[in-house]
Amino acid sequence: MDFKRVIKWLNWNEIPPEFISSLLVFLIIIILILFIHFNIKKYDPLKKPSTFINIIESLTSFADKQVSQIMGPAFNGYGGFILYTGLYIFLGFLVGMIGLPNIIQPTSSWALEALPNPFTNLAMPLALALVTFGLTHFTAMKYKHWSYFKRYTEPFAIFLPINLVTMWSNVLSLTLRLFGNALAGYCVITLIYVGIGTIIPPLGNYSGLALTPLLAPIAHLYFDIFDGLIQLAVFCILTMINVSTEYISPSDYKLALENKKLFKEQKHLKKIKKKELKANA
Repeated sequence: MDFKRVIKWLNWNEIPPEFISSLLVFLIIIILILFIHFNIKKYDPLKKPSTFINIIESLTSFADKQVSQIMGPAFNGYGGFILYTGLYIFLGFLVGMIGLPNIIQPTSSWALEALPNPFTNLAMPLALALVTFGLTHFTAMKYKHWSYFKRYTEPFAIFLPINLVTMWSNVLSLTLRLFGNALAGYCVITLIYVGIGTIIPPLGNYSGLALTPLLAPIAHLYFDIFDGLIQLAVFCILTMINVSTEYISPSDYKLALENKKLFKEQKHLKKIKKKELKANA
């Protein structure tokens, strides 16, 4: 097979602008992490903390509290993952609102155009959903051990193909929810920028130039900031729920094994009694 016909390796100027937006968000987060690290390293607990330190401590405490309440104490330490996942989603919406010019792909067809919301490309929300999917199944295998694989053959082994298909339902749900909201906001805002000038007579484009600055900020406030906050909350909460439902405490796991062993013994005794009744008859 000639893989060159199946897989096309993109050069830098052929990469979708949503991917560039995502890289920009990652760069902002990395810079922010380094800034936080060096500020905390210099932090003197005997002195009054700065406003920045107070904000970071409040956000961290809030994330840890949500993880403890939704996921339970067994997942202490997941607050950082949830916090930065939410930050990535919110900054993605924010980058789409700011509309920074694409200056790092000079020979591409979208050079100097405004960088879009990264989640308007299906690959970006899919990548996030796959992270949640991987973490969910890793947690299930970690705590349920070999019992994890029973879910694919329940209630009968014949359901294996159906269970293998339905295991991807959460990935599809998380992906399409984030993608649909981002794309809907992008379409509405584009209509405001492009369409107003042509639908309001008699001044045409001149009336559009006058009205767009009045309507666009309201649309950005809702579809980029408010909707971004909602989407990060929904995605993070669903991630915490999906992962925490796979947890089983060691004591509960041991009890489940004992109950399973007891059930097998009872089943075996019933078979012996049936054989004795037949023999006596």
